[in-house]
Amino acid sequence: MKPNATTPKQNGGNILIREMELEDLPIVYSLGEELFTASEWPNLYRTWDQYELVNLFAGDGEFCLVAEKDDQIVGFALGSLIEKRHNSWRYGYLEWLGVSPALNRSGLGSRLFNRLTELFIESGCRMMLVDTEEENHPALNFFRKHGFKNEIGQIYLSRNLS
Repeated sequence: MKPNATTPKQNGGNILIREMELEDLPIVYSLGEELFTASEWPNLYRTWDQYELVNLFAGDGEFCLVAEKDDQIVGFALGSLIEKRHNSWRYGYLEWLGVSPALNRSGLGSRLFNRLTELFIESGCRMMLVDTEEENHPALNFFRKHGFKNEIGQIYLSRNLS
């Protein structure tokens, strides 16, 4: 994949959106740990862990993107392609989207989202899926702003076994 051109940002740095590389895994994992903590989202039905990250990278690496500013990773978008038997449609699934807190509301999340959307379209996807916690209002607003609708209610229950 050819990297996107860098884009000057209001804070003076350049941000490059590119495909994630093997060397990026520890940094992306650390940023995800900072963003997706159990204390912040105690009912998160999927957990951010090394296995999930490595699995996405190994299985659908072309849909794993990072944002780099001044040679530092400051964001990521991790997606996967879903193909079902007996169904001609391909689906793009945005699994994780994270931006360094210092760059919240800078447009970086939208840039990552838009690049991932382009990749899904280039791969023949006809629909894009995403999910988030019902109480995650910033994420819900972000996804609605980017054209998501037809919200389907889902209830996930949890039980502490320790």
